[in-house]
Formats: sequence, structure tokens, C-alpha cells
Amino acid sequence: MRMVDDASKQTQVPWEQEAANWITWARTPDHDVFWHYAPSFFEEIVPAAEGLTLEIGCGEGRVARQLTARGHNVVALDSSSTLLHHARAADAQAAYLVADATAVPFADATFQAVVAYNSLQTLTQMADMARVVREAGRVVKPSGHFCLCVAHPLTDVGLVKEPSGDGELVISGSYFEHQRVNETVTKEGLQMTFRGWTYPLEDYMRALEEAGFLIECVREPVPSAEQARQRPSLERWRRLPLLLFIRAVKRAR
Repeated sequence: MRMVDDASKQTQVPWEQEAANWITWARTPDHDVFWHYAPSFFEEIVPAAEGLTLEIGCGEGRVARQLTARGHNVVALDSSSTLLHHARAADAQAAYLVADATAVPFADATFQAVVAYNSLQTLTQMADMARVVREAGRVVKPSGHFCLCVAHPLTDVGLVKEPSGDGELVISGSYFEHQRVNETVTKEGLQMTFRGWTYPLEDYMRALEEAGFLIECVREPVPSAEQARQRPSLERWRRLPLLLFIRAVKRAR
């Protein structure tokens, strides 16, 4: 078991450096697209509450709080002690633990479901994505589920050719190449640096296969016309996929 629980190690955790920014970003009402996409994830992808549910990369806890509100008995992990401090302060029901998702500190077949919402692409090392999926496969029970949301593999290479909003869709760079993400975004006075890696779809599929999962359903959520009217920045994502939802089941031996 590898735990990240002392000050010297915390200085090496990227999300610890961005913790204050992320708490403000995530908790500012309607600031990001989470509130437009997450409802369909919880309704279509996450199974009904049963047993224990593990969330990997919980951050300040908004996904864990949504799971708890839907009746799940949640254990949530993150590498940032600051984020977990704020997650606990906002939610007395879930159990929050500072831990390394590549070495989850629980026994085999402990959880009925594992959830990773936009955390697999934010890992420090490119190879860690497959390690985390393998750990999810280890700690979930046979016939249990792994539910994940990731940035769609086309998100970072698919572009709408300017200047027209109806312009030609183009690919920039190589879809198959792993790209390191290190982008600082400023929006409506808030700033956040996002770090991680891009992965082609096959990388996710291979990781799931090797961890003993079978794919049950895949969704490419599209904002409605009404959502785009309320939030014009969503219009782009009515032509290109922003997120990818997957529910996989652990093969029974």
C-alpha cells in the first residue's frame, strides 16, 4: 500500500498545487460543464446503489456527494490532502482517504462499483492510467461495475475550422500520439491549470480488457439545443464529442 500523507510528498502532487483553484472552479455554480453532463452519467451509467462504491480521484468531492445523494455508500480516494479536507468538510457521509490510485489500499473484491469521473486522464505518468484500471479490476467484486467518464479521445485533436461556426471539422496533430496536457485556462475571472495525458480509444479499451472487464455500454453525450442556448460555449460540443461515458462489468471467474 502506498499512501500520500506527508507534507514532502504533497509538494509533488500536481492537484495539491491547484487545489485552491479547483475548489473555487468546481464549486462556482454553473462555472464548468459538469452540471450539464453529469446528470446523464449518474442516470445512464452508474448502477443502482448496492454494497460499497469506490470513487477514484474524487477531488473536492462533488461526484461523491452526488453518489451519496443517490444512496451509495461511498469511499473516495484522492492524492491531494487539501482537496480531501474540503471534501470531508462538505460531506459527513462518505469516507475520504488520501491514497495512490495505482495501489488502492483495499483487499480484492471489496467494492460493488468503482467510479472514475474525469480522473483517468489527469494522472501524472502516462502508464498510470492502465495501472489504475487494473486496480479497479482488482478491488471490484465479480459482476461489479466500473463506471468512467473521460475526455473524449477526439477532444484534443478535433477542431472546427475557423472562422465559421459551421466550418469544416479537422484533425490537428496525431490522434494516436500520447500528448502531455499542461494547459492553463482562464474563464470568467477564474484560473485553473489542467494536466494529464491524451489517450486514443484503444488504450482505454485495452486497459479494461486486461483488467478483466467487459464493456456494457458506451455513451457520447451531446448537449441539447436548449442547453446550448443557455450556455453558448456548448454549441461546439454539439458537433464534436467532449466526454466519453463507459460502464464495464467485471467478468465472473
